[in-house]
Amino acid sequence: MSEAEKVKINIVSQLHSLCAHCATRSNREHRCPVKEISARIQSLRGVPLMVNSEFKGMLWR
Repeated sequence: MSEAEKVKINIVSQLHSLCAHCATRSNREHRCPVKEISARIQSLRGVPLMVNSEFKGMLWR
């Protein structure tokens, strides 16, 4: 798993903790703006920018 994927997973998990329904894994239907944002983050594609073997961000295509 690339550093970019690890960062995206970390961001998505932090976002899910912002919604009470998602944080408790409730089965209750709700309109969740966090799900929309996390879907956008998961769909990001680019080239990882590595400096001295350290992940510094993404270059977007």
